[in-house]
Amino acid sequence: MTSPAPARRPKVATITVGTNESRWLPACLSTLLSSNTPDLDLAVWYVDNASTDRSTELVRDNHPQTRIIQNDSNLGFAQANNVGMRAALADGADFVFLVNPDTRTPPDLIQQLTDFMERWPEYGICGPMQYSYSEDGPVVLDEYNDWSRTAERCGEADGFAADRPGRPSPAGPAAGRAPDTLEHAYVQGAAFFVRAELLRSVGLFDRVFHTYYEETDLCRRARWAGWRVALNLGLGIQHFGGGGTGASTYRRVQMRRNRYYFLFTDITWSWPAAVSLAGRWLREDLLGRSVGGTTTPLRGWAETAAATWWLLRLAPTIARRRRTHRSLRATHPGARSKGAP
Repeated sequence: MTSPAPARRPKVATITVGTNESRWLPACLSTLLSSNTPDLDLAVWYVDNASTDRSTELVRDNHPQTRIIQNDSNLGFAQANNVGMRAALADGADFVFLVNPDTRTPPDLIQQLTDFMERWPEYGICGPMQYSYSEDGPVVLDEYNDWSRTAERCGEADGFAADRPGRPSPAGPAAGRAPDTLEHAYVQGAAFFVRAELLRSVGLFDRVFHTYYEETDLCRRARWAGWRVALNLGLGIQHFGGGGTGASTYRRVQMRRNRYYFLFTDITWSWPAAVSLAGRWLREDLLGRSVGGTTTPLRGWAETAAATWWLLRLAPTIARRRRTHRSLRATHPGARSKGAP
């Protein structure tokens, strides 16, 4: 009698994108590479976004097990992660874990996230809660960082609930839900665990976003395709930047324009409701009180004008995205949210 073939071990690929992140990479990659993963095959990838601080050399010399991809230019967070995800998918990964450089990963986290996804096949995206960052020593999960506190406070409300209270929650039904999960509006890209099957069917990050809102968009597309998305309340990772990257022109411009693009490509919003909300945002943006930080009214006008021109040029792309999103949602009518604005 022949013995049964051994069960195939899941393949997990971690992807860390860096642009001049040499300060953070040693701790990030060393904790990933020392993960306790007895029941899976782990590959750690580093995607360098045209760094000038010798980040690639640092990784190559000190973490030779890491697979390196070096971009010729800074592609932004969305496209650079797409480069890594395509490489991981071509390598046969079953799951992909996007991990920011300014993180430290507990030894058992990757195995636990994989076990969760194996046990609950209806979940397409999940992620750990984020905790305050420590420079060295064991990866201790003492207290939530700012992002986790905000996620806990907002719960399972719509992502724009603060702007338009009463919007339906994106969370799935109570029936069939995994314990100890929070079906928050999105899992942040700093610690984003996703099935390869989902990426192959729903797609990667929308490159238009460049940076900010790309993971929120992928989470909503996953839900429209019938997948559940959740934070795992019992799991955690240290993340230094969990409250945002600080005020800067880049952050203000990216977050402002991407927020409008995200809204106008969301087919759960009627056009009158979307235009009404965009009008409220526009008044604040012109005064310099943008979602990405505060500036002077003069700069607010200039940055808003640039964002408006960017959006107008994207009108054909927005129309195409809406058609794709309607098709995705129509294919999975059970995933539709209750009601419409």
